[in-house]
Amino acid sequence: MRSHSGNIMSESIPTSTPKPTPTASWYERSAWIVVSAVFLLLAWRQHQFVNQHAVNILFWDQWDFYAPLFREGSLWEIFKQQHGPHRQGLGFLLTDLLTHLSGWNSRWDAFGVSFVLIFAGLLGLLLARRCGARGISLVTIPLLFLNIRQYEMFVNASNISHGAMPMLLFMALLLCLFIERDALRLLAISLLTFLAIFTGFGIFVGLVIPMVLVVQMIQHWRQNEKQRALSVLLALVAIGAAWALFSVGYRFDPAVSDYRFPYEKPWEYFYFIAAMLNNFHGMQTQSLPVLIWGLTCTAFLGGLALFHGWRILRHGVLNERRSTVIFCLAAFSLIYGLNTAIGRVFSGWQEAGAASRYVTLMIPAGLAAYLHFATLNKAILARTLTIAYVCFLAYNTVELHTRDWRSINHYSEGRRAWKAAYLETRSEEQASERTHFQVYPAPVLGDRLRYLEAHRLNLFNSDAHP
Repeated sequence: MRSHSGNIMSESIPTSTPKPTPTASWYERSAWIVVSAVFLLLAWRQHQFVNQHAVNILFWDQWDFYAPLFREGSLWEIFKQQHGPHRQGLGFLLTDLLTHLSGWNSRWDAFGVSFVLIFAGLLGLLLARRCGARGISLVTIPLLFLNIRQYEMFVNASNISHGAMPMLLFMALLLCLFIERDALRLLAISLLTFLAIFTGFGIFVGLVIPMVLVVQMIQHWRQNEKQRALSVLLALVAIGAAWALFSVGYRFDPAVSDYRFPYEKPWEYFYFIAAMLNNFHGMQTQSLPVLIWGLTCTAFLGGLALFHGWRILRHGVLNERRSTVIFCLAAFSLIYGLNTAIGRVFSGWQEAGAASRYVTLMIPAGLAAYLHFATLNKAILARTLTIAYVCFLAYNTVELHTRDWRSINHYSEGRRAWKAAYLETRSEEQASERTHFQVYPAPVLGDRLRYLEAHRLNLFNSDAHP
């Protein structure tokens, strides 16, 4: 097969791996030590951040999506709980477990997000190696998954289901593409897709995976592999059934009052996605050069999806598992980004697009770019691009901006102050007036606060950390 390795969109993994020399083995061991050290350091810093800034009081959306816990609902009610445009799924089952273990300590939710992201990062390392990435470039993975720019998931309304659990499920699902036995692979993919559809914005995984399976089924059919085609069809039917179950009782809820579609300035959809990608990479100002950079990143993601989608069509899903992974990552990022833009662009793409909570769900975009760079056939080009990307991430995302710290302190100190004021006055209105801070848009939490007090939960649990 002819190689086009001089191009950035080139073919990537060699068909055979040479036997490692002693020097190569030493390099691999040294690289793993560095990667492990960076991973542990960033994980430790993330936990320290949570410990310092997370507060034990339910906040904003938590008062709403905790509804089945307040009414002591069944596990199925908890699993299918809808919040905004998505359901809560597996992440909320974990939240339910944590509430029982902690007396509804909200800090445990933030730590839960942190631990799930760490496990997702570990699966991301395994996935990168399965795709052919090696050496020191793997330090990119902890920089992507433990990006401190996702701080809102720890200091605001921590929701394991929103982004962290979808990322864990997505990484596990993509790893399943490398299972050799058809039946086991398709069973695992079907199950994980079901869980992803029901869990936060993993819902868009349920759009990407069927694309791949349809292509695979057609390829099996054309190669006269009717039994294998039938197996893939059964997996598609199972995913279709998951969507049907998801739709039962589902309501369209954009979660904003001024939602409108189509938007009168549709080009700003792309500006919004560019702002999301810029914020993920630590670039907050929306000057013209930064906007152009974000739009270039958006176009590059589209190019990755098209290029690796073409490879899948040409060579087959099972023959191009690395390309299948990169296609899924890029396609998910584009679909999620466009959906978010449609739902929020009228709030102002400069500000709304830079929301911290979107960072977690932009991880697949960075991972797609890294895997493409790291597995290029031309070693010098691969090394140059991955080193450049590592340096770019480290420079822009390891530290937060002053504006970020203002937001963090606003939420952290505000929640602590409101909690203290409420415990003293037992009045939502007085607590909000004293602190100039609200834990919910309106003082309507009476029944829920009384429930917590009667059961000595959350802010009324005197044994819990503030």
